[in-house]
Amino acid sequence: MSIKSNRSIVILLGIPGILLLTWLGGIAFGIFVLLVMILALAEFYAITKLKGYYPQQWIGLIAVLLIAYLFYFAPKLELFYIFVICSVMVMFTLFYEMFRNKPNPTENFGITLGGIFYLPLLLGTLIGIRNFDTEHTTNFTFALFIGVWICDSAAFIAGKYLGKKKIYPRISPNKTVVGSVAGLVFAFLTYIIMNRIGFIGFNLDTAQIILLSLITGIFGQAGDFAESLFKRDAKIKDSGSLLLGHGGVLDRFDSLSIASPLVFIFLNYYY
Repeated sequence: MSIKSNRSIVILLGIPGILLLTWLGGIAFGIFVLLVMILALAEFYAITKLKGYYPQQWIGLIAVLLIAYLFYFAPKLELFYIFVICSVMVMFTLFYEMFRNKPNPTENFGITLGGIFYLPLLLGTLIGIRNFDTEHTTNFTFALFIGVWICDSAAFIAGKYLGKKKIYPRISPNKTVVGSVAGLVFAFLTYIIMNRIGFIGFNLDTAQIILLSLITGIFGQAGDFAESLFKRDAKIKDSGSLLLGHGGVLDRFDSLSIASPLVFIFLNYYY
């Protein structure tokens, strides 16, 4: 089967599947995000292993489970307990590294915690956003997914057919200025349309639409660049091969790793 066929299968099954799980919400969506967090973190740790480092994967797994739990039951938990869990996690990582007898202990310690804060902590906010939707009968989770997908598609198409000047060739040689601008513009148009037809659930004002568009169209693309930085450092094209022609899980959720926590902050600030 060709790479193009593999990509088509992933699109035909993946997008409806994600939309269905988002619509179901609750424990189904929580488990989906949990799996994404586990797989994305595993891919990140695998990338660092190519550089000769040894992250503490079991601590990362425990952290993923705790973070997913915290976001799912966030309204019932105090910030104090979150601080305690994070502090204990840092201490365990530090103490365990002392007895591992592995090379590059400083990097191992930093990569273990950095991976936790970069992926499960940030992607876990998707659970918080979906819980917000359940509580307020809104569709911000749907809007975020759609906004990111439209932004990525517009950036790819415009960059491929119209783009010439590269925006950041040192990190991502294929991305262009035209593509990035197109992604931002189409993200803005997408949020305007969703707001006009009442899809999001709240009547957003112009400033809020602009802010959501910037989160998706600029910071979402920045998440893509951030992942490209790690892959380029390890001299690999994709974070994994689980999604056939689409690479790894981290490749598909890199934009959401930055956009999702900012939308989570947006919702908690305004509502």
